[in-house]
Amino acid sequence: MAPLPDPRAYFAELSDPRRATRNKLHKLGDIVMIVFCAVLSGVEDWVGMEEFGEQKEAWFRGFLELPNGVPSHDTLSDVFGRLCPDTFAEVFLRWVRAALPSLCGPPASE
Repeated sequence: MAPLPDPRAYFAELSDPRRATRNKLHKLGDIVMIVFCAVLSGVEDWVGMEEFGEQKEAWFRGFLELPNGVPSHDTLSDVFGRLCPDTFAEVFLRWVRAALPSLCGPPASE
């Protein structure tokens, strides 16, 4: 079985909805990956996602920058609330199709 494609490359296509300021403490890619991994692990709320990030911080640091540690639940919620849902869905579905093509059904030409 082939490994799943790295979702970070897909999520890198997302535009950061936050203003460009010096007090932007967390990278968009870090925020998205923490939420993505938390949701895939069954976490259903923002506080739980922050706790998940803190519990798995050492693991996340193996592939995320986390320059200011794990974002708070308020930051996770605020950033996701500002993302364009259609764009996020498009990027996420592109990753799902690459990662799990058998879930997408037969190609359109069949």
